[in-house]
Amino acid sequence: MKDLPSRSLRLLREKKKTAAGIAGGILAVISIAAGTAIVPSDFEVPVMLANGEIITPPWYVTVDGERVALVDSEDDAREVVKKTADHYKNKETVKIEIEEQTSTQAMKLENGDEKPEILTVEEAAEKIMSKDELTVKTTDVVTEQKAVKFKELTEKTDDLYEGQIKVKQEGKKGLKEVTKKITKENGKVVKEDVIGETVLREAEPEITLTGTKENPSVYQVSRGGTHQGTGQLAKPLDSLRITSEFGPRWGSTHLGVDFGMTLGSSIYAADGGTVTFAGWCGSYGNLIKVDHGNGLMTYYAHCSQLLVSQGQTVQKGETIAKVGSTGHSTGPHLHFEVRVNGQNVNPLDYL
Repeated sequence: MKDLPSRSLRLLREKKKTAAGIAGGILAVISIAAGTAIVPSDFEVPVMLANGEIITPPWYVTVDGERVALVDSEDDAREVVKKTADHYKNKETVKIEIEEQTSTQAMKLENGDEKPEILTVEEAAEKIMSKDELTVKTTDVVTEQKAVKFKELTEKTDDLYEGQIKVKQEGKKGLKEVTKKITKENGKVVKEDVIGETVLREAEPEITLTGTKENPSVYQVSRGGTHQGTGQLAKPLDSLRITSEFGPRWGSTHLGVDFGMTLGSSIYAADGGTVTFAGWCGSYGNLIKVDHGNGLMTYYAHCSQLLVSQGQTVQKGETIAKVGSTGHSTGPHLHFEVRVNGQNVNPLDYL
């Protein structure tokens, strides 16, 4: 049976091994410094900075040969370029390219040098994007639905007088699916190409009837006693400065046209007829309604003063009121409506 070494002997052996290890480490450092050690080709020799910190040399991100950011390692430098490109990618992106030539380059750093400013991957990518130092071109393929405008057709009819119109068929918008190829540079669209269209619903045209029947004589009195006009409307003001048009407005439909005018300016009857209303009417303020016969009526709202009364006959061009801002109004103007058979139409089509 072999005798075990005594405790003192074991301690002595351990001290010798430790001393040999330290000596080996010192020799290895001296050999590397002397260039005699065999190390991997990609081994980065650490350096001791002026502040005593030991680091391996950092790496530059270069764009067309110009250094744009300094990061901890070559892998980080590559990741910066990838992160910058990925920033402009989305779920519709089918292709991504970088216009400039990018590369990495190790920084030459020696013992005793001051510590350089080394960025994180995120900081470096943000710096490059903020200065547009890389041009990232993306190609997206997007499919979306778009409304198709309906056509507006006009048909003549002798069932209506000249100047009168009536909607025969309301127009309906169609719907189509459009596929586009969108080219962007750093997120900004530089080109769009339609590469496919599919009609999902056909548009239906709007058909409007326009009268051809000759108008009765001016101011001819009908059986019902209504004073008829010519069907051809004149300007209700000396000048027409449009401040709000007929149609969609503020989430609803504006039933007439607003003409901005100085407070107290004269308002004229657009055609001959009979006053069927003259007084206060809610949001209209002071309102005048004139029946011109054959289903044609005109409204004059927000007046400051009314110069005619209900049942009175007026002539084309006669002063019937003064411009005001009564009712629901934001300033002096005339709200002018034209109604044909009870339906509001665009007054500008008549003036």
